[in-house]
Amino acid sequence: MRPVTRRVVALAAGILLSQIPRAWAQSAPAVERRPRQLVVKLNAFPLLARGYHLEIEKSFAGYPRHSVGLTGQYYNGRVLDITAANVSRQNEQVHGYGAELLHRVYLSSVADAQLRGLYMGYGPSYQRFSMSFVQDTWVERPDGFGLTYYALVPVPYTEDITRVGASAVLGFQDLLEATPITFDFYIGLGYRYSSFRSELPESRYRAGLLDYGQRGVYLPAGFKIGLLL
Repeated sequence: MRPVTRRVVALAAGILLSQIPRAWAQSAPAVERRPRQLVVKLNAFPLLARGYHLEIEKSFAGYPRHSVGLTGQYYNGRVLDITAANVSRQNEQVHGYGAELLHRVYLSSVADAQLRGLYMGYGPSYQRFSMSFVQDTWVERPDGFGLTYYALVPVPYTEDITRVGASAVLGFQDLLEATPITFDFYIGLGYRYSSFRSELPESRYRAGLLDYGQRGVYLPAGFKIGLLL
């Protein structure tokens, strides 16, 4: 075979081989890209109240605009004066737990953008707190001569608080560009009812809107950062 002929055959074979992957890709069935339907988020604001809130939000196939979020809540640590107006001692402690269920309706119906965009949400919540603190109290003391007197001394107390409520929120959730990291801002309106059990006649934790025993109308607001799975 002449050198020119061999070069032509080699060139033709190279062109033919280069087309095989392209032809295979065109003939292979397209792989459907399923939208991710789960996001796990940490709520930043409750950290100020010694609270750790982790939410799992999930949408469902066939309902791209709807999702359900379940938030587990855990509280532990020293009480700060930003959340309890009556705090007076450094050893005041909170321990507690809770849960919140939130149904979200996204205003966008794009199938590949699930769990993203402007949304409205609503749902109930439940919380249980155990507070421990020391408060100056008048206590009867013997004086050694058969008489008694009253002295103002620090006395340890506990207060158990149960709180239930419901809220409606308006929020916005989206992704950081080119990452699976999500951010979620929200604000809303809610109502809470609380009851308490203590040796004191009144609750120590109803003096402010952010107190653990606060009841009545409140404004839920927050920022969550998470991971889209």
